[in-house]
Amino acid sequence: MSMMGRCRVPHLLVLLTLVLSGDRTEAQRAGCKSVHYDLVFLLDASSSVGKEDFEKVRQWVSNLVETFEIGPDKTRVGVVRYSDRPTTEFDLGKHKTRQEIKEAARKIQYYGGNTNTGDALRYITTYSFSKEAGGRLSDRTVKKVAILLTDGRSQDFVLDPATAAHQAGIRIFAVGVGEALKEELDEIASEPKSAHVFHVSDYNAIDKIRGKLRRRLCETLKEELDEIASEPKSAHVFHVSDYNAIDKIRGKLRRRLCENVLCPNVHVEGDRFKHTNGGTDEIPGFDLMDSFSVKQIFGMKEDGVQSAYVRLGSFPVVQRTE
Repeated sequence: MSMMGRCRVPHLLVLLTLVLSGDRTEAQRAGCKSVHYDLVFLLDASSSVGKEDFEKVRQWVSNLVETFEIGPDKTRVGVVRYSDRPTTEFDLGKHKTRQEIKEAARKIQYYGGNTNTGDALRYITTYSFSKEAGGRLSDRTVKKVAILLTDGRSQDFVLDPATAAHQAGIRIFAVGVGEALKEELDEIASEPKSAHVFHVSDYNAIDKIRGKLRRRLCETLKEELDEIASEPKSAHVFHVSDYNAIDKIRGKLRRRLCENVLCPNVHVEGDRFKHTNGGTDEIPGFDLMDSFSVKQIFGMKEDGVQSAYVRLGSFPVVQRTE
């Protein structure tokens, strides 16, 4: 029996993660190509902000939009401002291009009033990501993200509405300015707090965190990778600079699959596979993609033969077992 015949494969996830380098704006935008977002900015427009500083908020939103590949089938952007009550400035998907969103961001209205952040969080959870507002609830590949910017303590409670937002699958970044309370930002933001909470001294400094916020938003967090990948992490997580480099890790991935997953009693030496139990017989090497055939549906049977699956990237790849 061949080596592949002796190996039995459970449902397995092979995780490939991209870490981007090169020119900052283009690289970060490239990182955001790999995941599409329904992104809502939730902006404090209360009296404590003031007209002059709110103009800096408009510019900050416009600058952040540069990060994303915008389009009906890519990232959609919406804006909600709040004070006494939340108000939609524009819904997800209303604007189809980056330039349209940048122009709309520069026209966001400012009225002043109280700071009811909890009410605003309830609003985006129930409305802003809904199908009515342009949200893509049926597409699980689209990530729901909210970026909250506030400069003061909320005048209503935030914990319960923030928890409801998290449970609805909304990833929240909380950006505090000046006297914004860290404890309140922690209640609002997603886990881990260290990656989702930002604080700056005043509105002149908010643009300084733009690059860091972009990286946190567009790059997959190490904590998230560790939650997804199997043990040992060092054998199951791969990083490449961009999609052009994926093929460079094929050899390493093949070895990890064979030594750690498919056949732990086989040792890889170059392109040859040897038993680790003292046997001397060599097992011919195999090319990863030659050894598997692509299938589209998990659990499929062919001629009564149950298939076991390896998931490589976004393509399910099957190894038949006798």
